[in-house]
Amino acid sequence: MNSKHSHSNISRHNGCSVSGALSVSAFIKDAATIVHGPAGCAHQASSLFYSTMIAHGRFEIPDIYTSGLLENEIIFGGEDRLRDSITGALSFDPPVIFIIGTCISETIGDDIDSVCMEDYGVPVINLNTAGFLGDSFDSGFFNALKGASELINSGFKEERTLTANIIGEKNLEFEVEENFAEVKRLLDLLGIGLNIRFVRDITTDDIGTFGRGSLNIFREDLSGELTRFFAEKTGLPSIPAFPSGTNETLGFLREAGTILSLPWEEAVEREKEYQRSVFEEFSDLRGELITFDSFGFQDAEMPFFIDIAENTGIKVDPEGTVIPVPFTAPVGTGGIRRLLREWRRFINA
Repeated sequence: MNSKHSHSNISRHNGCSVSGALSVSAFIKDAATIVHGPAGCAHQASSLFYSTMIAHGRFEIPDIYTSGLLENEIIFGGEDRLRDSITGALSFDPPVIFIIGTCISETIGDDIDSVCMEDYGVPVINLNTAGFLGDSFDSGFFNALKGASELINSGFKEERTLTANIIGEKNLEFEVEENFAEVKRLLDLLGIGLNIRFVRDITTDDIGTFGRGSLNIFREDLSGELTRFFAEKTGLPSIPAFPSGTNETLGFLREAGTILSLPWEEAVEREKEYQRSVFEEFSDLRGELITFDSFGFQDAEMPFFIDIAENTGIKVDPEGTVIPVPFTAPVGTGGIRRLLREWRRFINA
């Protein structure tokens, strides 16, 4: 058996702020993550994480471990167990180790910060996640992004380039690569390149180049928490979300061009023409009747659905074909095109 799997104090496992944090730290390819708690806690969160990755066609296994707290540590404290686990992880030479707390380590009062501040020769970063006080997936996700940002300081010694940093992609959502490709396409219209995807399939060395970027673009920051944090930390201007719908897509181009003092008028006109071609592609749907079916946390009242329907000549009617509302809004014009293909399948079924 591979020694990574059999180390006495560092079992490999892959909810829940723990799951939210894993969705960040596990996408730094050369990092190690230790879930500090009983093996069952790590197993629960990592099982969901791995099954979601497999559903997305990703079969690699990130370096995720557990400190494997036992009854004795739960009673008397698990800080020594965490130190041993960090030492075990160091035997595999990771350039950084992330620590994810659990409800158990929080309940027993382990001082994870103090353990992480000891000298291990590489950064050991507490991602400040524990579920006992009601933390959510989003809070774990946000805290992990903030924790990983401790690695970006050195990059600000380098010269800025006409590139953007993409921050906070939802690594476990479907169409994450399609959404990224659409934003990259829009940036290409303005001559803006990509600097770093923070955090998706990157290394710690990549994070060191963060400061070369001139613009931060967030996947989605409804609360403004990440925007404020990264503005203060990096001093870079930002756009708070990927665009959805026709108007937001055109507005994205205007905003990015204005922030970086680039002429954006031609890019907007080219995108308008592309939007017209996309809606013309679905001209066969004109006059069709549809109605939206929202479930769970989806919202059928979002204006871009009406915008898309009106641009295609589709009519929203309670008697129309039932169209399920997607989990996430379509990104850019490319997202609209994929959405309309789905609508066509439902209408023609």
